[in-house]
Order: sequence, then C-alpha cells, then structure tokens
Amino acid sequence: LPMHPGPLIEAKQHAEALLAASRDALAQYAGEKRDKGLVDYADMVAIAQRILNTQKDVLAELRTRVDCLVIDEFQDTNPLQFSLLWALHEAKVPALIVGDLKQAIMGFQNADYRLLEQLQKQFKEASNPLRENWRSSVGLMTWINKGGAGLFGTEYISLVPKAGFTS
Repeated sequence: LPMHPGPLIEAKQHAEALLAASRDALAQYAGEKRDKGLVDYADMVAIAQRILNTQKDVLAELRTRVDCLVIDEFQDTNPLQFSLLWALHEAKVPALIVGDLKQAIMGFQNADYRLLEQLQKQFKEASNPLRENWRSSVGLMTWINKGGAGLFGTEYISLVPKAGFTS
C-alpha cells in the first residue's frame, strides 16, 4: 500500500467511510437514548463519575456507609471506572481490589490492565499476589506455569497446584 497510491487511496476511503458510518450510528444511538430518557451502562458510569467529582457530600455519605469496597476482576477496569475508584480512594473509602493481569480480556471495551499494573507498583506493600491454585490439576498447572513464564518472563509468578484431583 505505501508504494501503490491507487490501493492506498481506496483503503483510506473505505476506512473513512467506515468511521463516518460508525460516528453516525453512535450519534443516532445517543439521540434515541436522549429522546427516550434512557441510559446505558457507559452512561451510568459517566453519571456516577460526574456526581462523585462534583458533589463532595455524596462522597462523604459513601464514606459513612461503605465499610469496604470490594472490586473483583480489576484487570478489566477502564479509565472511567478507575476514576470512580480513585475518587473513593481520595475520600478514604477502604477498598479491596482483586485482579489478575494474566486474565485481562476486556480491552475491546476500553479496559486497561495497566491500571492494575500501576496500582500494584504504586502500592507494592499492599499487594499480595496469589502463589497457589486450588482449581487446576498438577498437569494443567505445570503447563500453565511453563506458558506463563514464556509469556510474562520474570514478572510471572508460578502457582503451586493445590487441587485435590489429578485430571
């Protein structure tokens, strides 16, 4: 493509048409939601983020009501969701975060495993990686640990199989 302007121009035109159609579809979707007074999940997160960042009395109330916020699958958190957690963190709401960088699967929804990665680095003393696996057989864990070391290098923590079965 870089050397043949005809196909390059055509590829750019196709990409521009696809992006324009996507923009139009998203604008129509937003208009339909607005007209019908509906919100979707992304709207709910954005509204919650706006409330937490503009209404400090809401944060103060949450601090009195929440003993500990538990967030599971944190590796699949997106930046907007992270901003919710960070607002609660700054309001001194205790939190327990559970996640596994090796299980990040929601990138297609803007999840960013690097958020968990950076939290682990910033709060190393509060990070407690699992060292055992209670779900998988010895044979499977041996294979997983070999593959994990190959994929993640020195960052990979091998898990000791503890399941009470062999197959």
